[in-house]
Amino acid sequence: MNFRNTIWRLSMFVLLYLCCPVISFSQPPALTAKELIAHPSLKDHVQELYGGEIVLLNQPERESASQLDVLMLVMVPAQMEKTVKTLQGQATGADSPGTLANGEFKASTPDALEQILSPVMFADDEMPEVEKLLTIDAGDTFNFSRDEIKMIRERAENLSDAEKDGPAALQAMSKVMRDVLRARYLAYQKEGMAGLAPYQFSSTKQVDPAAELITATEDLHLVKERFPDYHACLRYYPVKNLPRLVHRYFWVKQRESDRPLFVLKHWILDIQSDYALITERRFYLNHSLSSLQIVIGCLPHGDHTLVVLLNQAFTEKVNMKIGQTIAKAIGHREVEKNIRPIFENLRSALSGNP
Repeated sequence: MNFRNTIWRLSMFVLLYLCCPVISFSQPPALTAKELIAHPSLKDHVQELYGGEIVLLNQPERESASQLDVLMLVMVPAQMEKTVKTLQGQATGADSPGTLANGEFKASTPDALEQILSPVMFADDEMPEVEKLLTIDAGDTFNFSRDEIKMIRERAENLSDAEKDGPAALQAMSKVMRDVLRARYLAYQKEGMAGLAPYQFSSTKQVDPAAELITATEDLHLVKERFPDYHACLRYYPVKNLPRLVHRYFWVKQRESDRPLFVLKHWILDIQSDYALITERRFYLNHSLSSLQIVIGCLPHGDHTLVVLLNQAFTEKVNMKIGQTIAKAIGHREVEKNIRPIFENLRSALSGNP
């Protein structure tokens, strides 16, 4: 090979190297259950974990005025693969705790979305919720953007006074919810957290769920340190992604504070032989909390699996009307009430099934 060809080949190699994505060969080792159990914050709870008890830790030092963080751990007597499968089934099934109805977005064509969202509706006994929508204004009763409030008002104005007391109102406001969920799902799928429209709480005050979720994701220091690629995908979805990740999207109807609650969820799963990470990002809730992110880690530990759950909830209402300390205590109880059944059901389903 002559000198000129050697230089040409070397130049092409350098060019390809500079143009191709850089692959890191210094990724930190995956976190292990043994390593996590040895953490100082868990030293007083080791026996509880090995006894199959649910360990609950609050993190007040990391919270803001409107943020609630709850850390929950449990050791289940099952291999990680079975544990992850059980978790997914319980969290996404129609019979999961508190679920009235749900659906999964498996396509984004207009016809597919129409079919997927067709079960989204208010029941006859939910007329009080419909009446609230018919007289909507900016406030903390609902989580709607300025444009969404305008649309709802226009739909309400198209109803006669007689229609506002019957099935026509139920149908019109059910369609409103389908349209809101469709638009917010498409915006999030296209732009990620940047596509989340802020909620209008007054003529001048807005609440930004995108900023909240970005803060929550940035606060995942352990994930960022030990699983940096996964964290980057959480933070910069959909710009950054990994081929091994699985993304799933759901709408869910629940009951919260004796009101129907509609939620949009994004699941991001990274399931490997030595760990599993599952993030459930609730990027839209039509009332109550303004946003919610749940990160679940599953780590094999012999014939058992250590399951760790971090619940990051945000609400501007957490310190309204009553003292902040009292409000946050109530908020923590509410958060625990909603996430503890996840572990209780998981432990029950896997008990005696190593």
